[in-house]
Amino acid sequence: MKKLLVLTGLAALVAFAGSAFAMDDMRAKMIEKAKKEGEFVVAGSNAAEFRDRLKGFRKAYPWLKVKAFDANTSATVNRVVTEAKAGKLTIDMVGVDESGTESLAQKGLLKGYDYPHMKDMIGNTQPRHGLYVDGFMNPRVQGIYNTDLVKPNDVPRNWDDMTSAKYKGLVLLSRSSEEFPSRMAWLWGSTDNLNWEKSFDFFTRMVKNQKPAIGRGYAGGTKRVAAGDVGIFWFPALGTYSKLKAKGAPVEMIAFPKFPMTFRSFAIMKDAPNPAGSWLLIDYLMSPEGQYEYTDVVSAKVVVNKNAKSGKLAKILVEGGATEKNAALVEPDTAAKIYTPAVLKKSEDFFFKLLGIK
Repeated sequence: MKKLLVLTGLAALVAFAGSAFAMDDMRAKMIEKAKKEGEFVVAGSNAAEFRDRLKGFRKAYPWLKVKAFDANTSATVNRVVTEAKAGKLTIDMVGVDESGTESLAQKGLLKGYDYPHMKDMIGNTQPRHGLYVDGFMNPRVQGIYNTDLVKPNDVPRNWDDMTSAKYKGLVLLSRSSEEFPSRMAWLWGSTDNLNWEKSFDFFTRMVKNQKPAIGRGYAGGTKRVAAGDVGIFWFPALGTYSKLKAKGAPVEMIAFPKFPMTFRSFAIMKDAPNPAGSWLLIDYLMSPEGQYEYTDVVSAKVVVNKNAKSGKLAKILVEGGATEKNAALVEPDTAAKIYTPAVLKKSEDFFFKLLGIK
């Protein structure tokens, strides 16, 4: 028996070493290819920061020129689709929400690759088809608030609190949150039976009781909370929040179980002109070093590499309760089946009608 265990252990060790060697060999080949390409174009909401702020990546590959197209998920996807149809693709890699990468995957515009660090990812965070990688978890907590305008005893503790009329005149809601009725319908229902009735009732009561101000996007709304223009911002994105809080702004997070957790995803185009540099950037972002640096200087996200430490922006999320434990995590393949175009349209139509947006 001991001999069998030793042989089994040796076989596993050899297999692991062989896998590690294969990944090192692949990285070496990508480096040589990237040297010939010399540059690549990354598109997405953090594109310029990939170019300008990832010092670890720049130090590793100083000869590689990173070009950036800074845009949100929708604009990035639309540009890729338009360029692909015209046969003039200029974008090599995208870094967008997983809804965007899944859309591009379904359109047949992505090419899957192997990456050295994928064995270290938290379970249920990666798509089984392998056409993109989910690099970071994005907590979509219930809200943020200004601590000068909303006192501790008045902070909402549950979903019913969030619809209270006592917040009338204090609240901001972004029109960009149009997918949230569908996310709540899943949260209060099931994968096969979305609870639209409860979700629609929740948002109807919120809007009726509070008459929220309506904004666009998330960064501007977060800045308004920090400045004291509004007291509460429901369903914010947390990138701007964490940076303002790190500078001492009077803002705190509302994060009670369970809230949706989405992903920040990275993918290489099937017909990318310069795929090798893109591969190297994704390889870096999925590494412990890249996960730390991204969450330290680029954006507040939750790391997915089990061996990675959280940077200062991510620590703000964790300290505020925006953790994997408190989230309603849906693995990517299941999410794609839930949030179909028909479901998202139903959510958007209801939300925009409720807010009086045509």
